[in-house]
Amino acid sequence: MSIYFKIEKWYPLVMANESLQNEFTKIFPEALINEPLDKYCTLRVGGPADFFCKAKDIETLQNLINFAKENTLPYFILSGGTNVLFDDKGFRGLTIKMDLKNLEIKDEFITADAGVIVALMMNKALASGLTGFEKWFGLPGTVGGAVRGNAGCNGLETKDILVKATLLNPETGEIHEEETAYFGFGYRDSKIKHSNEIILNATFKLKKGEPEKVENPRVFTQPKGMSAGSFFKNPSPENPAGMLIDKAGLKGTRIGNAQISDVHANFIVNLGGATAKDIKDLAALAKSTVKEKFGIELEEEVQILE
Repeated sequence: MSIYFKIEKWYPLVMANESLQNEFTKIFPEALINEPLDKYCTLRVGGPADFFCKAKDIETLQNLINFAKENTLPYFILSGGTNVLFDDKGFRGLTIKMDLKNLEIKDEFITADAGVIVALMMNKALASGLTGFEKWFGLPGTVGGAVRGNAGCNGLETKDILVKATLLNPETGEIHEEETAYFGFGYRDSKIKHSNEIILNATFKLKKGEPEKVENPRVFTQPKGMSAGSFFKNPSPENPAGMLIDKAGLKGTRIGNAQISDVHANFIVNLGGATAKDIKDLAALAKSTVKEKFGIELEEEVQILE
């Protein structure tokens, strides 16, 4: 889950504002100044965030948002970093890392905070004799990101097992709980992806029993290394992005130390030392070539921060 809030009054050189930095670290003692963002995303690229802080509880999250609003700072809500590409220059504003990680199992329901890693939630469910997550084996990211982007694989999407989620409206401070229909889920999409609301936790309905045996092709087709998973959405089941990029002759293409994977063409891999510009240039090449050859416009699944 990654949400970017731009505030109209922009700080062009926030990192030079020493008084604001001092105020920030005084209010939030665990906060960091000019914190490199590459360590917080799976692509391992990105320059520094002027202001950075982890939100370990809802009160801290609200206080951080209020600080940003009061000081007209753009702010970015970061969760697992599996689906985001930071700019080489970093982020001029406040990056809030969602670190809410409570998890509770009651009967056939599991409720997990937005910062809980999906794989951990799945393991906890299985250890409690609950099944229903098996098709998600290998799915990266956190609970918040899964709900926001209707994540899924092997035919199982978030919307299929989500019961409800708790949201924060950062403009009003209101916290409200909503059932599945509220989210207007689509393919790798939801209403929340286009609003300011922030997911705090989510509840999923599973079932008691033995885990279903699922053959997972992701284990064999996903390239290893530093990537953000599928870079583009699939235009249609008949025309998956990876196939189009492959047929366009781009599999294995490199710019700098970034490569369109020679294992799966919908993955852009950081071979080590790649820049965000390398990755963005490769993505632009894939889009333009596929458009030219097939007349199909690829849409990024990865969120790109400029």
